[in-house]
Amino acid sequence: MYTINRREFLQGSGLALAGFLLRHVPIQAAPQPLAPPASLGRVILWRQAVQQSTELKAKTVAWRCYNEIIPLRAAVEGEAPWPSNPIWYETDGGFVHSGYIQPVENQLQTEVIAEVPPPGFWVQVSVPIAEARWQPDSSYVAVRLYYGTVYRVVKAVADSEGTWWYQLQEGITYSPGPYVPSWSVRRLPPEELAPLSPDHPDKWIQVNVKEQSLTCFEGQTAVFTTAVSTGVGDHATPRGEFRVLRKRYTSRMIGGDKAQGDYYDLPGVAFPVYFTGSAVATHGTYWHNDYGRRHSHGCVNVPNETAKWLFRWTEPALPYDQAELVVKAGTGTRVVVV
Repeated sequence: MYTINRREFLQGSGLALAGFLLRHVPIQAAPQPLAPPASLGRVILWRQAVQQSTELKAKTVAWRCYNEIIPLRAAVEGEAPWPSNPIWYETDGGFVHSGYIQPVENQLQTEVIAEVPPPGFWVQVSVPIAEARWQPDSSYVAVRLYYGTVYRVVKAVADSEGTWWYQLQEGITYSPGPYVPSWSVRRLPPEELAPLSPDHPDKWIQVNVKEQSLTCFEGQTAVFTTAVSTGVGDHATPRGEFRVLRKRYTSRMIGGDKAQGDYYDLPGVAFPVYFTGSAVATHGTYWHNDYGRRHSHGCVNVPNETAKWLFRWTEPALPYDQAELVVKAGTGTRVVVV
């Protein structure tokens, strides 16, 4: 079974000799640090505490601000601020809790596609933050696009200094929109988005709200499982049996209420797979890193790479040259929310 879960941690124990009493006393060894999920992290909270240790009452040694990029040295298990997430990241000067740190890389691209035939090609932001501008030579940043978000490139132009820029559409605007430097996005070729286990006769998904988990089945065989974040409070993810109704490579998701403080405007949400008429979907997430706990307005939040896997595996497949597929009633992959 292919499994994507929060990294497992080894918890050791040993025996220590208690001095001259000559008796063995079991002690618990410190959790073993593991490689972090990425080399860098983007701070998602307006203020993020860096603590001296992974204990909740540990001294705060520094503060990091929203959109600040910090190094991630290791992932360790520590004291959990809430039961579902005991994972902390070691960074310069101390430790930060993982829940609101987006793991990112800074992968500058060298490929340039100067001639973009219609309808374009799909890309994913490969740097922590890509700055989009309405014109390549503009000094004004129109919108910041975050690592892992997805867009379609419809045009390439070079500025006066010879830097190439891609014009984006889908995930941000329905018509040709702003430009980003070509080095800030990675092309997603068709083979990377090709269907997985195509035409298997009995694919289905179970979302377990209580356990905050999602499992994919082929017949009775579980082939994929991951922690998720479903709807919270009045926005609970609806329970029942559904079918995939619609698929997109990307979506700009806007909703909530400014007066109530829950308004959101999220460009480039990766690989949404919709399964209710009210637009509940599985999709990628970049505004938290806290799976296993409810967070959403009803959708099923998963990491971006997990969203891509689900997009490729669910039926039917969305052709590369289309932005959206509306699925014939009763033919999409079954989704059971319990």
